[in-house]
Amino acid sequence: MSAVEPSVPRIPRDRLKALTFAAAQEQDDSNPLVGYSARVWAQVSLPYRDPGDVPFWTRKNGDVELTMRPALLSNADGTKYEGFAYGLLPRHALTWIATEAVRTQAPVLQLGSSMNTFMQKIGLAKGGRDAKRLTEQLQRLFGSQLFVRGLAMNENGRGEVTKYFQIADTVQLWFSKEVGDENKGLWSSSVTLSESFYRSIVDAPVPVHLEAMRALGSSPMRLDIYLWATYRVFTLTRPAKIRWTELNDQFGGQYGSIRQFKAAFIKNLHEVRLVYPELNVEVTPEFLVLRPSRPHIPPTKRRVELL
Repeated sequence: MSAVEPSVPRIPRDRLKALTFAAAQEQDDSNPLVGYSARVWAQVSLPYRDPGDVPFWTRKNGDVELTMRPALLSNADGTKYEGFAYGLLPRHALTWIATEAVRTQAPVLQLGSSMNTFMQKIGLAKGGRDAKRLTEQLQRLFGSQLFVRGLAMNENGRGEVTKYFQIADTVQLWFSKEVGDENKGLWSSSVTLSESFYRSIVDAPVPVHLEAMRALGSSPMRLDIYLWATYRVFTLTRPAKIRWTELNDQFGGQYGSIRQFKAAFIKNLHEVRLVYPELNVEVTPEFLVLRPSRPHIPPTKRRVELL
């Protein structure tokens, strides 16, 4: 009777992406593919899943608070409904938008004459279902109203500053109806960023490793943790202790308890550290301790290395 060979545990696809990226970086990390994000998304985040029929979405990070009102959208029959941008697709779109704004130094961005072209630009696979989902998420994203509130100090004392803005002033989405056809678009789709959002990007962009973000797979929380960590370590000079309740205000909100949020955060943090092993962080029962770390993208990288 022949011996039964032991089964080899299957590695989840997302973890395999992260491990493959980490192995490649060990061989050569001299020329990373550099992109950018707006600073606001390194401080607060979009919903992970659809918040449903609520009037607004709020995230808080210390003195910074983001409030988002949903976009007003139209069904095929002309009826109206409201919807929030959520999940993975708008996060990738926002990274591409910021990268293009920094690369071109212009608020008018060309999305491409077909959905496939745009999906390739932000590192997503082709496909009719994904194309439809991305179109809807872009409409939700560009139609949202945002309010960012923070504390300020001047010679008169302590006060509060609120900025009101939309991501885009004008959007033209002219995509082919036939998936895979790159020549059907009659015009070049474009988005004109609002002046306030454009300035928030180019005045203080947050550099990110685009291939690392793609390697983090299908988890919006992983992208948020990576972006937040890369932003924080640029100015961190001593260990920072962040309570889990504070992290839940910033990242969570859609979990039933702090315990559930903490478990999800720690699991996703392990994946982030696969692509960013220099991140010096410690998990304790009460705090997440973030220590000064080597930035994942050195601040001296040249902008010609953008997509």
